[in-house]
Amino acid sequence: MSFLERLLGGTFESNLAEGEAMLAEGRFGDARMAFERALRKAGRAEPEGAERVRDRIRECRFELARDALRRADALSEEGSADEARGLLEEAAEISEEAEILEGIKERRDRYEAEEARRLVEDSEEMSEEEFLAVIAGTWTDPQAEEYATLPDSFREALLASHDGDHERAHSLLREIADAPDLAARARYVWLEIGRELAALDRLDEAIEALGRFVSAVEGDEESVDSQVAALVLRARAMSSLDRHSEAEDQLRRATEVAPDSHVTFLAYGSFLRGRGQNERALAALDKSAELMGQMHPDIRVLREMGFTYLAMERKREAEESFFAVVEHYASRGEHAQIDPETGVALASLYEERGEPMKAADIHRHLAVGHDTRSHFLYNLEAARLLAVAGADRELVERYFSRASELAVDSEQIERVSKERADAGTEG
Repeated sequence: MSFLERLLGGTFESNLAEGEAMLAEGRFGDARMAFERALRKAGRAEPEGAERVRDRIRECRFELARDALRRADALSEEGSADEARGLLEEAAEISEEAEILEGIKERRDRYEAEEARRLVEDSEEMSEEEFLAVIAGTWTDPQAEEYATLPDSFREALLASHDGDHERAHSLLREIADAPDLAARARYVWLEIGRELAALDRLDEAIEALGRFVSAVEGDEESVDSQVAALVLRARAMSSLDRHSEAEDQLRRATEVAPDSHVTFLAYGSFLRGRGQNERALAALDKSAELMGQMHPDIRVLREMGFTYLAMERKREAEESFFAVVEHYASRGEHAQIDPETGVALASLYEERGEPMKAADIHRHLAVGHDTRSHFLYNLEAARLLAVAGADRELVERYFSRASELAVDSEQIERVSKERADAGTEG
């Protein structure tokens, strides 16, 4: 081949030979380019050769697409679902062979199911040390000082409580409180005892234990936050026993102990909403919002205001409050931490107003959030709402696949099938 022929890209024969050699070596990308050069050189003079080259190009594209699928599988196994999906799109652009297209569809469904399952399985509990470090960060100085003098059984009690074994936690704490060498200085232990008794639904005993703590620290300015926590817990226990007047007295007392604390008025507002006294609840929450200021907003106040507005049928204001909560997490890049109850309520308002895509977006965030026990429902709702919104069929099926993978019984499996049928997507 002359220098001029090489400069112009070679001849049909030279590119064909080069492509065949590369194909034999498994260099499918280079071979495809060589065959494409040969095809451009074939022209009308090589009709049979041109068809042979087209077959070779299809063969190369098929192998390149298969390689993309293999790499996608490896990425999916590593937990890189987005990158794996990107390779599926690449494979679809490379080859339209039936085997490739079927492989892409199977993998799309499988990757979504695997990702949904991985999110649930990877939601590991904190280690014991991490849990103890987090909870210790909430203690006041005098509280931490008292707990530092307690035996190792106190640590065991905290861990038992974290694991849901409140009987054991209460038993260990009570042993500490009753120990002759500890009883005289045990104050905050009674706060912990009250919490465990409340968790065990032994409410009368919880009220007594919490009252004992409040009496022990009364007048201690360093224990104000703990006193408020105990008074709020007492109020909740009393309310559960239909001792509503006494419960309200406890909350009033909390506002007197800490008149500048927005938390006391938040608790008061929540209590009043639970009693159906929404106007009074809103007044307490407005006071809470005023005290918390704007520099460091407590989203619990916005959340509670939202549910109060909702109870009052003031849906636009409820939506604004709920949106502020969601926006708080979104602005910090913490979509996975969105409060589930707030998110579901906001999604319902969006759907009711005829904006199913906005509602679907909320459920899509919840479906990868910390509330892993409800991921089945969030994925299913996302699929349903996307279908209602007329979203891309593939996107709808993506969430149905995730919900199907997370279904744990026949009822949930049937529910996915029904929603799929209603949406008109394939199972």
